[in-house]
Amino acid sequence: MNRLSLLLALVAGPAFADCPDPSLEGPRYLASGPSLLAPQTWAVRAQGAQTAPCADWEREASTPEDLAGFLPVAPTAVFHLSTMSPHIMIVSAQAECRPVLLLRTGDGLWHFGKTTNARQEVTLWGVADGPLQVWIGSATAQGCNGTVTLETFDR
Repeated sequence: MNRLSLLLALVAGPAFADCPDPSLEGPRYLASGPSLLAPQTWAVRAQGAQTAPCADWEREASTPEDLAGFLPVAPTAVFHLSTMSPHIMIVSAQAECRPVLLLRTGDGLWHFGKTTNARQEVTLWGVADGPLQVWIGSATAQGCNGTVTLETFDR
C-alpha cells in the first residue's frame, strides 16, 4: 500500500472509532408489538471494550453518568420489530453488575438508558417497525451476565 492509499484509508475511517458501530451485525431476533405485551427477556453478556460515553454523546445524553462504563462495538442484539404503531415500548437491561444501555432505532436516532430500580431502561413512544439495535455494556471492564427485556403497552 502506498502512502496516499494509507492516508486515504485513515481519513475514510469512522469519525468516532471509539463508539459503538451501527454498521456492524449482532445476533438477530424477531418481535412484534402484540407479542411483547407479555414481556420477553433474552440472556446477554453485559460487557464492552469501548469506553463510554463517547466524546460526541455527552452533549446528547441528558445524564451522561448513566453511560459511564464500557460498551461493545457491535450491537449485543438486533430486534426486527413489526406491528409497533399502537404501542409504547420499554427496553430494559439488568445485570449482575451495573449495566449500560444504548439503543438505535430504525430511524437512526440514538437513545440512552437511564438508571431506574437498579436497571437501565429506555421508553420509546411511537417506535417504528424495523430494526432496533441494542448495545449492553457494563460499568466495569470485566462485564457480567445480564438480560435485556422488551415490553410493550397499548397507547
